Amino acid sequence: MAITRQKSLNKILFVQDSLGTGGAERSNANLWYYLRDQGIEIKILVLEHRSVGIENEIIATGFDVVFLDKQNPLKTAKKIARYITSFQPDLVHSVLFKATLRARLAKLFTKFILLESLVNCTYDPSRLKDENIAAYKLTAYRLLDKFTAHLFGDFYIPITNTVRIHYQDYLGLSSKKMQVIFRGRSKNTFNKLEERKRIAKELGLSTNKLWLIQVGRQEFQKGHIHTLKALFILPDDVKDRMEVLFLGREGNASASLKTFLKENELGVSYHFLGHRKDVPKMMKASDIFLFPSLYEGLGGSLIEAQSASLPVICSDIPVLNEVAEKSKNALMFEAGNEQELAKKIQELVEKPEVRKEMGNHSLGRFNKHFQIDKIHEEMVEFYQSVLAARDRD
Repeated sequence: MAITRQKSLNKILFVQDSLGTGGAERSNANLWYYLRDQGIEIKILVLEHRSVGIENEIIATGFDVVFLDKQNPLKTAKKIARYITSFQPDLVHSVLFKATLRARLAKLFTKFILLESLVNCTYDPSRLKDENIAAYKLTAYRLLDKFTAHLFGDFYIPITNTVRIHYQDYLGLSSKKMQVIFRGRSKNTFNKLEERKRIAKELGLSTNKLWLIQVGRQEFQKGHIHTLKALFILPDDVKDRMEVLFLGREGNASASLKTFLKENELGVSYHFLGHRKDVPKMMKASDIFLFPSLYEGLGGSLIEAQSASLPVICSDIPVLNEVAEKSKNALMFEAGNEQELAKKIQELVEKPEVRKEMGNHSLGRFNKHFQIDKIHEEMVEFYQSVLAARDRD
């Protein structure tokens, strides 16, 4: 459905790290299609190529994409400023830290309105448990983030209230400059039986077993190791009833996952399938969604799971309580607690009536809160409000 928009909103320049596999990238891509359909001209500046993700799709569908050569932040900022000067966008919208930092620095060379998507709880203390994260580096990033935000930032779009509070606490950002806008997803209209039959044939899966699916790149944040440890301690009769599917590219946790699997016999049928382009179909074919993240900004795949009418097992962290509803469509457990996670898995495996009731609640929640066109309309309304405020000034 087209919406009424002010004539002043004609062009938007987007700046982001990559066209990879993350939820931020996919959400922006959906927004780009919508904006183009609304007659709004967009240009996309990307810091680096990614071999896996949505890059080929976005280029093939005719979007104006420019890849910036890898240079130091100031040189890249000058280049961004030149594109802003030539393109003359009404707004610049940045996503992810590297891109946002360079977009902020571009204000040293030209004037423009900058909107920043805040998509994660970047400075969550749980990150320090990741052996790949050095505390001093995270502190340095936070200080740089805070300094440049206060110097150059205009408006912010946190994707949940949890993220809003996080950035108020850690960077001191003003709530008056923020508008919380959730991500959305398209309705999942695929046929469960057809997709289940197709995928079973492709992957050699048993259609007589329950399919548990976890979607997310193999990073510390996503908690794959906790799923594996929970599977390990499940009773054998429960393991025999399951196929466990892991979707998502390799990342900084891949080595530790491989080591654990090499040293431990899970006793359950599991499949690491890497990055897949048919995630909604895989979701629709599955029976239970697992989401053991230690921290999130929102969790786009959790929305996709609700669109696919899946019952959810997820970490009991504030942000996931915004997206799912405890005991209604989600069984929640203490983040990182494999014993609790195993109990929740066993409960859903053994109770088909609970799975059905929770799945129905998931779909109802998706229809009420996360339909993509409503989200996109809200985004455009925010763009318009920013321009209106500028015109009043």
